[in-house]
Amino acid sequence: MINNLNEIIESLKVKEKRLVASLEDGYLGKRVYEVTLNDGTKRRCEQITKRKDNGDAVVIIPLTPTGNLIMIVESRPIVKETVAISFPAGMVDKDEDALTAAKRELFEETGYVSNNWQLIEWHYQDQGCSRAIIKTFLAEGVTKVAKQHLDGTENLKVIEVEKQELDDLMDKAYEENSLVNSANTKIAYMSLKLKRKL
Repeated sequence: MINNLNEIIESLKVKEKRLVASLEDGYLGKRVYEVTLNDGTKRRCEQITKRKDNGDAVVIIPLTPTGNLIMIVESRPIVKETVAISFPAGMVDKDEDALTAAKRELFEETGYVSNNWQLIEWHYQDQGCSRAIIKTFLAEGVTKVAKQHLDGTENLKVIEVEKQELDDLMDKAYEENSLVNSANTKIAYMSLKLKRKL
């Protein structure tokens, strides 16, 4: 048993938070806060913003009626491998709930739709500098109804993967040059396995 856990948690909660600087000109921005904790500690914290908001996003695990998974292969020029294999994902638009965003992103990136959605897990993108919440949804029985509807910044291809092929990809995901290099895809896969949905 953890002794005094509630007391420790309470002492580390934020008592006061004051915005002292903000730079949000482009897609990425930064806010700087002066915070005081309940135990009296004071410090500055920096928050990364996306499109002048938290940058909440969704990850979708599309499962076909035959049990295969729909994934994407996407150009990711910033990372070392420059390409990634991942589940469809995207940002939640302002005034949009996460499930609506998930349905929209699945359709836009893949042309697939589903009538059977389930929230699998959620997590913060990076607690040290971001308030962005990532929600992972399982979309069962997906069917293709249209072509992709990509925006001008996206360059990705859709692939259908058998469960064993995905397991094989994930077995190699710990390797440094793995193309399955997205933390969100890895978390989604592990959450799905833990819930015995795959």
